[in-house]
Amino acid sequence: MLKMPIAAHIVRSLTEVLKRERESHSLFLISGMPGVGKTSLVKAVFSDLAYVDLNDIYPRNLARTQPADFFSVYGKRLIVDGIEKAPELTDYLPTDDSSQIVFVGYLPIEKKNLLIEYGGLKCHRVLPFSQREYAQKEPCLWGNEAIALRISYPQPGFFDVIRNGFLPRSDLAQSTSSFYESWLANFFANHVRDVLHAYKDALFFRYMKVLAEHNMQELNHSKYAKEAGISYATAIYWTDFLLDSGVLLEVPSMKLKERRQVKRSKLTYADSGLLTFLLGCSSGEELYAHANYYGVLAGFTAAEIIKNYAAKGVRAPLFFYRDTARKHVELAIESSNGWLPIAFLSQKAPSMKESIRHGDVLIKIGGACQDMLFVSDGTLSVETTSYPIVAASSL
Repeated sequence: MLKMPIAAHIVRSLTEVLKRERESHSLFLISGMPGVGKTSLVKAVFSDLAYVDLNDIYPRNLARTQPADFFSVYGKRLIVDGIEKAPELTDYLPTDDSSQIVFVGYLPIEKKNLLIEYGGLKCHRVLPFSQREYAQKEPCLWGNEAIALRISYPQPGFFDVIRNGFLPRSDLAQSTSSFYESWLANFFANHVRDVLHAYKDALFFRYMKVLAEHNMQELNHSKYAKEAGISYATAIYWTDFLLDSGVLLEVPSMKLKERRQVKRSKLTYADSGLLTFLLGCSSGEELYAHANYYGVLAGFTAAEIIKNYAAKGVRAPLFFYRDTARKHVELAIESSNGWLPIAFLSQKAPSMKESIRHGDVLIKIGGACQDMLFVSDGTLSVETTSYPIVAASSL
C-alpha cells in the first residue's frame, strides 16, 4: 500500500507564489472546493491581515445590508472568507494605496472578470493535494520539461490511493466513506442551500452522481438532465456552480481551426476520493471493476496535471481532441516544445497501437508534436517500447 504523510504538516506549493505576488498586488481571490485548505493557506501567507468570516451572522448581515460600511468597520487590510455569501462587497472596495484585500471563496464570473480587468485582481485556485505535493516534491510542468525515456509502473495499492482522495485531513479519517459523507453534508448545508438556494439535497446528490458516472466524457447537459430528473437549464446552472466552487475541473477541446473537431469540454471531479465515493466504490477492487474506471483514471491524470500547474500559479494548457472521423486524443498539453499527447496503458484503455495512430492526427492539424506519453495504472505491461511510460502513481 502506498503511504501518504500527515496532510496537516504539508506546506502548500502555492505558498511561495502568493508570498511573491503580495509584494506587488493588493487584491486577491483564492478559490477552491470546500475543505481544500484555502483558509489555512491564506492565513499562513497573509498573517498580518485581519480576518473576517462571512459564515458568521453579524459580518454576513452587514455585508449584505450595508456593504458600503463593511470595510470601514473591519478595515482595509483584510481577509474576507466566504465571499460567495455576499459578492456585492466587491463593489465597495477601499481605494487607499495601503489596502490589501484577500477574498476567499468564489465569485460570479461577471464580477470576477470585471475585477481582473479594472481592479487588478489576482486569482488563484487551491486544489486538493497532488501526489508530488504530498511527497513535498517540486511541481512538474509536463509539457515544458523534458521527459526522459523510462518505464515505471504503479506500486500495489494505487487504486486505494485514488479512492482515499487528496483533500487535507482525508488521510486522517478512519473511514473514507464517513469522511466524504461529512464533506457532502457540509457542502449541502453551507454552499448548495445557502448560495445556490437549492434545497433538494437528494436531487442535487443524484446530479453529482450522474456527473461521476460520466466523468471525463464529453459534456452533455441534455443527457445528464434526463438521467437526474431535472431541467436542462438547471443542469447547466448546477454544473456552472460546481465548476465555480472548484468541485469540478474542465478539460476543454483543443483550440484548432478544424471543421470536424468536436468542441464540447470534458469535466472531472477535482478530488478522486469524492469521485469514487459518488460512484459507490468502497475498495480499490470495486473501483477497478467499475464501468467508468477508465473515466476515473483519465480524470485522475487530468487533475494531477492541472494541480501541478496550479501549484506554480498558472493555468494548465491541458486539452483533448476528438473529431467526427472518430480520431481521439484523450489528453494533450500545449507547450513551446509542441503538443504532448497523453494516452493510457491499462487493460481498460485502448491499445497502444490505436492510441499512437489517433495521436498522429495532431501532427497533421496541430503542427509540432512530441512523442506520446503513456500513463500506466499497472494492469498492463510491455517489454519494449520507444515511447515514455510513467506510472500514474508518480505523476
